[in-house]
Amino acid sequence: MNILLVEDDRAQADSVEMAIRQSGHRISKVERGKDAITFLQANEVDLVVLDWELPGESSFEVLYWIRRHLGREPAVLFVTSRLLEIDIVQALDAGADDYVVKPFRTNELVTRVGALLRRTRRSIKVESAIALGPYLFDVTQRSVFLHGEAIVLTEKEFDVAAYFFANVGRVVSKRLLAKLAWGRELDSTSRTIDTHIYRLRRKLVLCPENGVRLATIYTHGYRLDEIDAGSADAETLADSTPDDPVAAPQRTGAH
Repeated sequence: MNILLVEDDRAQADSVEMAIRQSGHRISKVERGKDAITFLQANEVDLVVLDWELPGESSFEVLYWIRRHLGREPAVLFVTSRLLEIDIVQALDAGADDYVVKPFRTNELVTRVGALLRRTRRSIKVESAIALGPYLFDVTQRSVFLHGEAIVLTEKEFDVAAYFFANVGRVVSKRLLAKLAWGRELDSTSRTIDTHIYRLRRKLVLCPENGVRLATIYTHGYRLDEIDAGSADAETLADSTPDDPVAAPQRTGAH
């Protein structure tokens, strides 16, 4: 399978390349984040091994670009010397699939790479379609259908909605949502994300009758859950959240 290594330390890169080639995979190397994005625009890979510390464009900017433009694939393995839990959580929350801490043992790296590639082979490519209950996302055509009828979304709304439906049950932070839709972080006091989510709930009719619930996770973000149709209490919980900036004056008669 095809692997891209993004590592500016040449000695480290040579060591990783040798270990991965011995396991039978093809590997390409770049040293900078912008070069990684350029490579990914022209080449299909199954896994990106991404060093945390990169010159110029940061590893997180590369990761956000991958998740925004390529979806869940390729898998991303962070290589980092950071040991704090908050750093690891930040990487996983941003969309990384796994991490390995420096200095790492070669066998450990090869094992992590193999596990992620097996997961990639079993997964469904986001580039084709995402189906959940009455919802169907055609990612190639950037269109979405509910009960067979097309729903018009803006570009930003489609990016965010498709990511939610491709990651059902996973908490998605507001920081990641901002990166997906706007390509940058927003001010912590901004209500833009909340307004965006409110509109998505309305347009996509995200309610238990359609087998889904978009729940607000306090202080963190949102999570799309697949639920049993008819769970009215769950709908009320999701739609009455204070994160819906205009929910109160317009709630009567919703859905």
